[in-house]
Amino acid sequence: MVATAMVFVLAGTSAAYEPDSAEFFEQRIRPVLIKHCYQCHSEKSDEIGGSLWLDSADAMRHGGDSGPAIQPGDADRSVLISAIRYESSEMPPEQPLPPQVVQDFVKWINAGAVDPRTTRRETATHPNAPAEIDLDQGRQFWAFQPISDFREQLPDSQRSAIGPNVIDHQISDALNQAALAANPMAAAETRLRRLAYDLTGLPPDDAIRKRWMDQPDRSTWNQIVDQLLESRGFAQHWARHWMDVARYADSNGSDFNATFHDAWRYRDYLIDSIDQGRSLDEMIRQQVAGDLLPADSDRQRHDNVVATTFLMLGPKMLSERDKPKLILDVVDEQIDTIGRAFLGMTLGCARCHDHKFDPIPTSDYYALAGIFKSTQTLNGESQKYVSTWNRTELPTTAEHRQAIKDHQSKSSELEKQIKQAKSNLETVKRSGPQGVVVDDVDAKKTGPWVQSTYTPGFIGSGYVHDNNSGDGKSSIEFRTRLPASGLYDLRLAYSHNANRARAVPVTIETADGVQTQQLDQRKKPDAVPWKTLGRFAFSDQQDAVVTLQNKGSEGYLIADAVQFLAVADQDPANQTKADEQAEKAAKLIAAAQSELDQLNKQLEQHKRDAPPPIPQAMSPRDLPSDQITDSPVHIRGEVKNLGDTVRRGFLQVCSSGDAAIASPVGSGRLQLAAWLTDPDNPLVARVMVNRVWMHLMGEGIVRTVDNFGQRGDRPSHPQLLDALAIDFMRDGWQLKPLVRRIVCSQAYSRSSTHQPHAAMTDPENRLLWRTHRKRLSAESIRDTMLLAAGELTSQEPIDPVGDKGVLVTKNVASTQAVAAGIDQPVRSVYLPVIRGNVSSLMMALDGADPDLLVGKRPTTNVPTQSLVLINSEDVNRWATATADRIHQSESDWVGQLNAVYRICLSRQPTETEAEMIENYLGRSTEGAAKANPQDLRDLVAAIFAATEFRMLD
Repeated sequence: MVATAMVFVLAGTSAAYEPDSAEFFEQRIRPVLIKHCYQCHSEKSDEIGGSLWLDSADAMRHGGDSGPAIQPGDADRSVLISAIRYESSEMPPEQPLPPQVVQDFVKWINAGAVDPRTTRRETATHPNAPAEIDLDQGRQFWAFQPISDFREQLPDSQRSAIGPNVIDHQISDALNQAALAANPMAAAETRLRRLAYDLTGLPPDDAIRKRWMDQPDRSTWNQIVDQLLESRGFAQHWARHWMDVARYADSNGSDFNATFHDAWRYRDYLIDSIDQGRSLDEMIRQQVAGDLLPADSDRQRHDNVVATTFLMLGPKMLSERDKPKLILDVVDEQIDTIGRAFLGMTLGCARCHDHKFDPIPTSDYYALAGIFKSTQTLNGESQKYVSTWNRTELPTTAEHRQAIKDHQSKSSELEKQIKQAKSNLETVKRSGPQGVVVDDVDAKKTGPWVQSTYTPGFIGSGYVHDNNSGDGKSSIEFRTRLPASGLYDLRLAYSHNANRARAVPVTIETADGVQTQQLDQRKKPDAVPWKTLGRFAFSDQQDAVVTLQNKGSEGYLIADAVQFLAVADQDPANQTKADEQAEKAAKLIAAAQSELDQLNKQLEQHKRDAPPPIPQAMSPRDLPSDQITDSPVHIRGEVKNLGDTVRRGFLQVCSSGDAAIASPVGSGRLQLAAWLTDPDNPLVARVMVNRVWMHLMGEGIVRTVDNFGQRGDRPSHPQLLDALAIDFMRDGWQLKPLVRRIVCSQAYSRSSTHQPHAAMTDPENRLLWRTHRKRLSAESIRDTMLLAAGELTSQEPIDPVGDKGVLVTKNVASTQAVAAGIDQPVRSVYLPVIRGNVSSLMMALDGADPDLLVGKRPTTNVPTQSLVLINSEDVNRWATATADRIHQSESDWVGQLNAVYRICLSRQPTETEAEMIENYLGRSTEGAAKANPQDLRDLVAAIFAATEFRMLD
């Protein structure tokens, strides 16, 4: 900072050289360039920002990605000036240059940009200049090679020998080449527990467990596999896997935690699609362009539209005031998600520059950006400056639409009647003696007043009161100029009640001077709502003023209106008749007000009885055709820094020939969806198969499941990955046959026992000589405890945030007061996912971060997890419920102990374990009496916190 200050001081105190002199450059310009620019824009830079060098006169005129840095003679057209003014980009990024320094640069450029530096710099010869992407070379990388089936190159006899058992063939072949022996099969109980959790996220039920233990052979295994695949639990568990990738949440998070009221429809779409066996390629097309797909039925249209919620779920800076920047950021998030979810590529890296590791030029990024910039994700504002998202009506029944139409018609009729009743009320109010009326809305108020319409019979649109507070601080002045001098009856309107002000000071400014009196508003006015204060002389040459104060008023001071009735307008001989007319008018006013109140109540009840609104989905839509266009390159990813326009299209490295869309239909999302699911696409099928393999086997064939690029891992069994991808596509992109093929392999059923010799050769178990131990997901751990407690139901609740408003909390963006729903007796997939308020229990157990695309959850096994499980109130309650359930169902200690292990660990205790537990509880081995509930609770709680409970061996 001292050095920076010195630069500015020197720049400000140097001799007054002319801007067109070399001395001006040396004193005012070069020191700033060296201090603030050379780090990123000189020969010594590790990386050249924007391909722009500023360490020579020639380089500055040649420029970088944004064109020439300076336009000698025209500072306003110079990219350098717009950057240091923070207009296009923001340079230097740490903080703006002082205004006098910026002005020096403006003067220098306008004077011709005299630069005595003579070194010539050609960008292509810079030692750190990025190499141009060679797409042909890039296509040689394994991930971009066409998917091939090694079996097609084998003799018929070898293909027949492999048969459908390609998994075990390839794994055994790799193990043989490494001279490694595979582990034997795991124990029957271990294998069944592994299978049940992998397929359904829950332990095996007693019926399945008994069937398996009675006959643990291949036939029984296959039957159980088929049974679990067809269960609703399979769909729920595997939908949650994809929800991790889809960054599913029920709120926006970020700067404005808006409620995603309709996100649950996407969750249910996933569950139903998997349950019904919808192919994964169809699901991909639906999620990318479902709103544009044809539909044969309302149900198909519903699913198509709801599926596109996938594009909408990412967190967004909704209150960003630079809306073009917000749109570009949303597009970036969508491209990044599409890239990692389906292609296993980090496309977001190409927003600002060509991808540094993979053959993805910036032009490819903006070819995709044109598709999503032509798609409307944001639509309107939920409040000033805060954007909201597009919503699309979903199909519903004709009866439902008619009910809504009828309800709207009745609402319109009631509103029309209310309008007429208001008019009648005003007419009645005008039908009595009027004189000159000054309403509270026209009065001058001092201090705090509360507007109200609570008590009917008021004049105008309502009245005000002082809230019985601030003694002496509130006053209201009714002022008017009367049309003629003379005597007037002065009346004040208010509603009387026992809690009203008992001693209201009233000041009246008349033609005869100021007069005061006190008013008791607890007494009924003589002609409701009017109370006659007296007869006074007023002049047309000065204002008539009536002031009410709350000094010592002792109760709620009501101020509604004042009325001046000219005595000349009244017949002195018929004063009694006038009073009767006033009383009659008051009754008519009360009746009209009552009719209006009844109609308002009817309307309120009618609104409460409204049929459900037409369902909506968080869904994008194509922009109008006249707004659909290709995108320019945004140099360095900046909104206003535009380069050449790029035709909409796909990744060139994955495409044969021109990757641009020849004739885009709408935004181009339809063509993108077709390109993603084309069988010749080298990435998508591999990525999907690898994700499934990872969930079942513990690690992917490519361990970096979201990154198949240069910085990702290489496949441990590349031929196996391709063979599974080929079979997957031949099976119609069906999930269940792929899962069945994997779990029915010998490799899946192996034990996880550590073998020192094999570990020395293959310490990371890449060759799969054993099964990887896997951590249960946070959802499975919670669901198992609920199931053990006897509290888990089969309910499938909808609308988990239906009780929330625009924000997930009222009035503020904080999420601290939002319940996580962890105690609901349903599977965890149905719990609300509130960004910024994920359950501490779920987070401690490595639940997915809803802000991120999570292809593979982090897995930890640390003491803090046991501590969380031991100290959680919910876990302790579930442990108590489990113990009570076992205590009631089992007649002796042995039965209790066996039940604890069966329910919690899906196995029987060993003799050693039984002895250890009995010693801990102070029981004799021969003791047959039941353990007391507290001992059982402690035992269950200890098992809930145990590593074995959280792990799959």
